[in-house]
Amino acid sequence: MRIEIYGDGCSRCDALKRKTERAVRELGLEVEIRSVIDPEHLSELHALSLPQLVVNGHHNASKTTMSVSEIKDYLRTFD
Repeated sequence: MRIEIYGDGCSRCDALKRKTERAVRELGLEVEIRSVIDPEHLSELHALSLPQLVVNGHHNASKTTMSVSEIKDYLRTFD
């Protein structure tokens, strides 16, 4: 599983990364969470709203803020 957080380094992006790290720990997953903050790269990826949780290249564009529980539910769809 590949997990990325698209963002610009704001507090919401940091919060999403911390929540995602917690969700990953609670699910017992062994994955690296990568932050993507380069503006040019983000525009190439068509990241229109930030932050975004991206798992295996799939954008969860429905929400820019998620709870740990919602993140866990989203990650479970990739099992």
